[in-house]
Amino acid sequence: MRRTVLLSMLLALLVPAVARGEIVWLEKEYDFGLMKEEAGPKTGSVRLVNTGPEEAVITGARPSCGCTGVAYPDDPIAPGDTVKFSFTYNPLGRPGRFEKSIRVYIGDFDMATIRIRGNVLGTPESLSTLYPVEAGPLRLSEKRMAAGEVTYGKTRHFFLNGYNQTADTIRPSWVSDDPSLSVSSSSEAVGPGDIVTLSFYFNSRQRTEMGPLEIPVRIISDSKPGAPETEVLFTADLHPDFSSMTPEEVNDAPRCYAAPDRIDLGTLVSSAGKPVGFRFAIRNEGKAEMRINRIFSRSEAIKITRRPTVIKGGKSAETEGLLDFSSLPQGAFNLKIEIICNDPLHPARTVSVVGIKE
Repeated sequence: MRRTVLLSMLLALLVPAVARGEIVWLEKEYDFGLMKEEAGPKTGSVRLVNTGPEEAVITGARPSCGCTGVAYPDDPIAPGDTVKFSFTYNPLGRPGRFEKSIRVYIGDFDMATIRIRGNVLGTPESLSTLYPVEAGPLRLSEKRMAAGEVTYGKTRHFFLNGYNQTADTIRPSWVSDDPSLSVSSSSEAVGPGDIVTLSFYFNSRQRTEMGPLEIPVRIISDSKPGAPETEVLFTADLHPDFSSMTPEEVNDAPRCYAAPDRIDLGTLVSSAGKPVGFRFAIRNEGKAEMRINRIFSRSEAIKITRRPTVIKGGKSAETEGLLDFSSLPQGAFNLKIEIICNDPLHPARTVSVVGIKE
């Protein structure tokens, strides 16, 4: 027991005590309001009073972000004194509304949290980097949202940020005619320098065709007549879902093959001008009925003119198409035709259309 008391006394001598007063904050929040990025850092302050009988010392402060600096007196705060706790926010490269916190330590144990907020009206340089798409009073973070491969039945959620670069409040809206893509907004009215988030929700069950898809969405920058519009494009590559099939069902499923899977059209003379026809067969070498969901080409030069929809087991059917090579550049070309079907092992087959344009 005696040893414990001696140890406590020794530690008390080695660790100097920091005087504690009773601190009352006259403000714990500060709003910078609308500030211009080009004006540079801006400083604000709050006040605190030592209402206790002893001196108090601010021993440290920790901002939540490196964009915020702090300044406070190093000297002890005498009983009854009022001092300022200052902070500086650097808006460089940070357009839009912000909210930060600062933890302030008094003496050994006391802590207070100061909250600062504001709204930064960005410079053209910052906006062109963070919101490169110009849409009248509204700037957008991107113009294309690519979901990549999506299995049928799944959903995808994407976000698009917009920034009001004007000194007026705007009310953006949107138009999407596709039931598989819904859009919502984080705010109906967007104040000067404010950021609005547009939420895009894609439900693949609302689609009937597999393969690549593009859904345009018109973003209308404001409710005022004649407000500029910008088209944003949502893209995805939709594939069938075979996850619920049993091994027996997979074994008895259709098997898709294309013959030939490479169509060589030889040398095509530009002066001929007329589209060139081609054909190939799709064979079902499986047992179950094969359903062709889609046959298409990502090249606008190819048009499918005849296609099967159902092929029984052990049977084949022909597909026909046209190549309008007038839009192709001179030289060799290699264009792809894609077949989407219910073959769980090969849901997508590819046929190449090759040749040389002179």
